[in-house]
Amino acid sequence: MSNENITHTNECQCLAWKPIFAGALVATGLAFLLNLFSTAIGLTAFTINSEGAESIVLGGLLGAGVAMVVSLFAAGWLTGYLGQRHCNKRHLGALYGFLAWCLALIFAIFLASHAQEYLSFYGHFLSGTTDIIQANPVTSSSHLAVAVSDVSAKKLVISTYIIFSLFFLGAFACSLGGHCGMRYVCKKDVSCKTY
Repeated sequence: MSNENITHTNECQCLAWKPIFAGALVATGLAFLLNLFSTAIGLTAFTINSEGAESIVLGGLLGAGVAMVVSLFAAGWLTGYLGQRHCNKRHLGALYGFLAWCLALIFAIFLASHAQEYLSFYGHFLSGTTDIIQANPVTSSSHLAVAVSDVSAKKLVISTYIIFSLFFLGAFACSLGGHCGMRYVCKKDVSCKTY
C-alpha cells in the first residue's frame, strides 16, 4: 500500500509550473522581438508602390511565421529543459511545451487588449494611412455590394485558414521544443540520465 502511495505522489509532482511560466515569458518576449525584426526587414526590403503591396504582405506573413516558429520552439525547449528536474517521464516534454504555448497565448491576448489603441495609432503612423473615406459615385451600387461581399467572404475564409495554420504551427513548434528540451542530456554532468 505504501508503494502505491509513493508512486502516486511522484506522478502528481511531475507537473511543475515554474518552467511553464518561464517558457511562456520567453515565448512572449522572443515573439515580440522577432516580429519587430521581421517587420523591419519587410519594410526595408520592398519599395511601396501598387505592385509592391502584395509582396510586402507575403513577406511580412512569411517573416511572422518564421519568427513565431523559432521563438516558440526556443521557449518550448527551455520549458522542457527546466522541467526535466521535476519529471522523470521524458515523454511529458510535449505537454510542458504545449502548456507554455497556452500560457503565452493568454499573455499575448492580455497584452494585445491593453495595447490595441497604441498599436492602431502606430500602424497608421507607419503606413501613412488616414481614416478619411472618399465617396465615389457609383451607378449600380447593388451589384457592387454583391461583388464586395463575395470578395470579402473569400478573403475571410482564406485569412481564417492562414491564422489557424500559424497557431497550429506555433503550438506544434512549442510542443516539439518541449519534447527536445526534456530529452536533452548533459554530457559533462554524470548525474544526467536518459529515460
